[in-house]
Amino acid sequence: MKIFYIFLIYILFLPAFSAPARSAELAGLWQEYNDDTGNLEALIRIDKLADNTYAGKIEKLLPASAGNSELLCANCPGNLHNRPVLGLRILSGLKRKDKLTFEGGEIIDPDDGQIYRCNVRLSEDGNTIEVTGYLSFNWIGHSEIWRRTR
Repeated sequence: MKIFYIFLIYILFLPAFSAPARSAELAGLWQEYNDDTGNLEALIRIDKLADNTYAGKIEKLLPASAGNSELLCANCPGNLHNRPVLGLRILSGLKRKDKLTFEGGEIIDPDDGQIYRCNVRLSEDGNTIEVTGYLSFNWIGHSEIWRRTR
């Protein structure tokens, strides 16, 4: 009987000791890396909005320099044209599909101004995301791994 009670207590308290709730949360500060060099290129802040969608903006460009802080999105379309890259909302409209998957968003590449459809997959431990931008089919798109900052 004693084993039964120990087992029961274990089952009841197991959720309290499992991974923290933030591990399944997309909101936070993420490190984005250059595909060619592997160097840290920007910090992207992703927030959950009032309508339960997620959006991200460039919070910091790296390396920090006067030139980087003055960059404009010269190739961006519409009202984003010639806006400062620093502070630019590059990610928008992501909706949670399940615990680790977010779909239906858009991401803009400030280098060429191209807007892509976007999906994001959060890792089980919540420390990385796979950001996939694509034009028509997500299996033809381009993916990057971003790391959460602490």
